[in-house]
Amino acid sequence: MKVHHTLICFFFLSLQDGNPEVTKAQILHYGVIGGNFKAGFTFNSPGTWKMFCREQCEGENILIKTTDVRAQTGRYSIEYENNVLSVSISKLTESDSGQYRCGLGGSSSSAPFTPFVIFVAEALLDGNDDPAQLKHFDKETGSSLTVGCSFKQAGNRKMFCRGECGGEKILVHTEHVSAQRDRYNIGYVSGVLYVSITQLTKSDSGRYRCLLSGSSSSSSREFEVTVTDAAGPSATTTGSSTPSLTWTGSTEQPEGAASGTSISVLLYVIISLLIIIILSSLAVLIICIKRKSNRGLRTRGNSEGTNMEDVHYENCTPGSTREDSTYQSLHPATRDQDQTYSTLTHHT
Repeated sequence: MKVHHTLICFFFLSLQDGNPEVTKAQILHYGVIGGNFKAGFTFNSPGTWKMFCREQCEGENILIKTTDVRAQTGRYSIEYENNVLSVSISKLTESDSGQYRCGLGGSSSSAPFTPFVIFVAEALLDGNDDPAQLKHFDKETGSSLTVGCSFKQAGNRKMFCRGECGGEKILVHTEHVSAQRDRYNIGYVSGVLYVSITQLTKSDSGRYRCLLSGSSSSSSREFEVTVTDAAGPSATTTGSSTPSLTWTGSTEQPEGAASGTSISVLLYVIISLLIIIILSSLAVLIICIKRKSNRGLRTRGNSEGTNMEDVHYENCTPGSTREDSTYQSLHPATRDQDQTYSTLTHHT
């Protein structure tokens, strides 16, 4: 069963600790995931601007702001006719649960914005489910849960209980359309009893029951909830989020820092390669300089040796040899004998 409309409920908010105590008027609306929401609000005086907002009407919280009688932005739409401002949300999601406000502006007698709350049920229990397979919800700490309990028969007394409905296990009970006690809410719309728990804690884990009773009969629906610690950024809807920790070997590393770590490693590798290239280039340059220096020394040494030989022979006459020099240095008598020997030999 899908609910495609909600009932505008003006009700007295009661604290259930004996006799109900009237505090203030509230407006609640209910819907189911995938359904459509539409509500109309009457204003005594017209206005130029029509606004539909999430929480406060400022900045990004403004869903629609227009001077036309009709406007639409995404899943949100607005329509103004005969001093009635109607606001709509199509294809409801769990995140659509929360506080809203709408109003008219631009005139001297503009009425204040009207606040209201939307509860979006995550499931609709119609009693046809297998009793052996109880509906189970897994939630995280800090989140909220809304469940719709559909009943065929009417009933005046509405209850929301922890386990069996009796004594202190009764969380909220009322004979009115809606009621609230601490973190627990009840809203009855067109045969559906909506029950809600806000700001869930781990101690909220357990079995729950919503009950509708009349003068002659009563009927109930049951479900279970398991609440665990928030494991990631999606666990909180407001404020800053903290990255979850995942086990990697013997250390814990935030998931949100994984990309930053990869970039750091890449930069480290690049810098290391640059240092290696620079040092290698310097080493090659030093080797080249040393080789060039050694080659210059050998060249200079050869040049000096050649000069020495030139100096050694520069006093010799052209065409002379070492033998000539030795011959010239012989004793004159020896030279005469040689000449005589040469003469004798010549005559022969």
